[in-house]
Amino acid sequence: MVTHLVRTLAVAAGIGLVAGAAHAQLVTPRTVPVFQNQQFDILPSALAGMGGVAIALDDSLPDAFVNPAKAARIRVGSMFAAPFRHGITGDRGGGRTLPLGGMGASGAWTFGGTFALQQLDRGGVMSWAANNSDRTATNQYLSLTTARRLPRGVSVGASASFSALNAVDGVDLLYGGSDRILQSGSTADVRVGLTKDFDRGASLDVILLHNRFEMTHDVHFTNTVWDQGLRRPITTERSEVNDDRTNIWGAHAEFTKPVGNDGWRIGWIGTVNALSHPKIPNYVLQNIPRDPGSTVGVNAGIGVARVRGGVTVGADLILEPMWANTWADAAKDTTIAGGGIIRAGFKTVENDFRFSNTLLRIGAAREFAIGKDSASRLGVQLGLGLYSINYTLGQQNNVLRTFRTQKESWMEWTPTFGLSWRSKGMTVHFAAQSTCGGSDCMTFGDRVEVVSPASGGDRTTTSTIIAAPSSALRFNGGTASSKKIWVSLPVR
Repeated sequence: MVTHLVRTLAVAAGIGLVAGAAHAQLVTPRTVPVFQNQQFDILPSALAGMGGVAIALDDSLPDAFVNPAKAARIRVGSMFAAPFRHGITGDRGGGRTLPLGGMGASGAWTFGGTFALQQLDRGGVMSWAANNSDRTATNQYLSLTTARRLPRGVSVGASASFSALNAVDGVDLLYGGSDRILQSGSTADVRVGLTKDFDRGASLDVILLHNRFEMTHDVHFTNTVWDQGLRRPITTERSEVNDDRTNIWGAHAEFTKPVGNDGWRIGWIGTVNALSHPKIPNYVLQNIPRDPGSTVGVNAGIGVARVRGGVTVGADLILEPMWANTWADAAKDTTIAGGGIIRAGFKTVENDFRFSNTLLRIGAAREFAIGKDSASRLGVQLGLGLYSINYTLGQQNNVLRTFRTQKESWMEWTPTFGLSWRSKGMTVHFAAQSTCGGSDCMTFGDRVEVVSPASGGDRTTTSTIIAAPSSALRFNGGTASSKKIWVSLPVR
């Protein structure tokens, strides 16, 4: 019996280094509410405490990896370290990560890179009964970016991100009843970008990207039952190897411009992603081989912000419709209920998903001068992100000749808080955030309970898994939280 059910691993997590900043560029489906993105939120952000507001505000470091052409705007080099810790309540995962990196400019060129080591705690493992490799795993992340300024306000750039993964948060919850899971895999993300700066502060960004996620799950099950005839317990063991593969091609455009003379800016974004899923793991939730699948994800958003007199406020609204199809192929000729045969290789089960998600983010920040030295400033940030996930599943069972529909929806809340201190020789940021259902870390709003099915196991971040739940979801995903310190030193 499954007691926990994991959300679909966001493909955005597969991008590793830019997962947190690249939400708008990677539009991926999630069908089960479990939190996971914190593991891949590697890059520091000067706006991390503002609820993720990003459309109409500039955030130079993560922007330089999301759209590499924006790195050309960096004229003063810097080096940074951004250690952070994240955790998920209910023994669902967590870990510690140390990213190191820097940016530098030489003439019309800008270069940057980041490397991170991560120790991930495996969820659901009893530490006193497990060896070191079962308790923790090590992941590595690398990202490189370069950009060049061209005449007439045009900049072009390219970036590449890679990761070597030995664990991903929450995968153990996908395989109910297992007692050991060995994970191994990698991610790769390559993108090219163009930025055009117009007169009076307007700008246009265009990004083309390709993302690949590959993981292998070696899952071990041990089952013990009482044999009445022998009057003793009988233990059986089995192992299975599941591959997880997702490829993404995407295009993203963004346009921002100032409004009036009072510090206001407005921006619009649009994204198209085409996802192919050559191999989807056979999770316990439905226990049917689910081989290939495909997804089309788009988004359209608007953002407003104002920067004036040390005060920054902003808000983003993004709509995310998606269409996804997955299916099971018959391993051999299969008899159809009532007569007939499905030949090997033809579809036995077809899942059709329709998503209508909405993302709302708001944030505010205030900076105060410290003493007579106006170059030293103390900042405070507050923010809130709301993510509403809604989808309808239509499932055709070609073996049983049945069709069913299922509707699911839930809301995720992400309150954020940040502090900063800036001087001529150093910048220090602290950011904390939690992501949860309304009943876990918010004292207002609707209380959401989403629970696991009574039987079975099946989950973007960024590996995509589009789980087709066999019954109404009932799951309390707990609370995912992270705390990050970012220290940056200018290099002149």
